[in-house]
Amino acid sequence: MKNIPYDFKLLYRSNRDYGIDNNNFHKNCDNKGATIWVAKIKNSTQIIGGYNPLDWKGYGVWKPTTNSFIFNITDGKNISTSKVSYVNNKDRKYAVFCHYDDGPTMGNLYCHKNNKWSNKERFFGFAYSNIGIPMNFIVEDYEVFQIIKK
Repeated sequence: MKNIPYDFKLLYRSNRDYGIDNNNFHKNCDNKGATIWVAKIKNSTQIIGGYNPLDWKGYGVWKPTTNSFIFNITDGKNISTSKVSYVNNKDRKYAVFCHYDDGPTMGNLYCHKNNKWSNKERFFGFAYSNIGIPMNFIVEDYEVFQIIKK
């Protein structure tokens, strides 16, 4: 653990910061640079998340990057059930979406208002491969960490 070149600072925890609320997400996470978010899908052992190397500030803005990824751990108690998808080069311009109404949104993986999440082809197609994240779901809790190089 001493050799990890990064610190992780908790910016947002939905069960601490007034529930799953996209306004509070942006209040705590905009203008913080690179972040990783982790979410527990309700009524399952599934954990999903993603890495945004940019930031979350924007008003209806797609941000291109080739350094982002999403992940899915089907059974949160068994790391061997994990899958990762890096943004594909063709659709990298749709890697990260920033809008004050939405929580963490990456390619086809959307956090809408009222804790409604979806993972489906939208207007722009798939920026990330299908790694087994459900099409529609509710999140029990999620956290966002700022990644700080030591």
